[in-house]
Amino acid sequence: MTPPVAQRVPALATPLVNKFYDRVGARGRANKQDQIWVVRCDNDIVAAARVSVLEQQHFLCGVFVEADYRRQGLAATLIRQVCAELPGPIYSFIYQHLRPFYEQLGFAAVATLPEHLASRLQSYRNQGRDVLAYCYQGVADA
Repeated sequence: MTPPVAQRVPALATPLVNKFYDRVGARGRANKQDQIWVVRCDNDIVAAARVSVLEQQHFLCGVFVEADYRRQGLAATLIRQVCAELPGPIYSFIYQHLRPFYEQLGFAAVATLPEHLASRLQSYRNQGRDVLAYCYQGVADA
């Protein structure tokens, strides 16, 4: 089997990504301003991630893998590719149970956020989402 490849897709692919999100019951929708990465299998999108630029901050969200393709490393492939292509910091709000997964990919918990992200985090928590603020700073030069 060929290893999965994550690739950034153009804004024209936004409707296809939103069909994927609808098909798998994922929260949120991509818009044409988002940067979107996907993994395909037989030309079908089986995993997607998006990055919104919010007040000049990268915000990773919408990481989702179709149920039949989970536990094959696709989410890690997506996130690694995003982090390789974008300069840090890259913020994300992650569910508690995903802490070890994101930490293994180089993300770390952050205590303070820019105000626009702090208010978004509070809004998510008010909706009952059990999320934490995490950030990928990039690989330090050796």
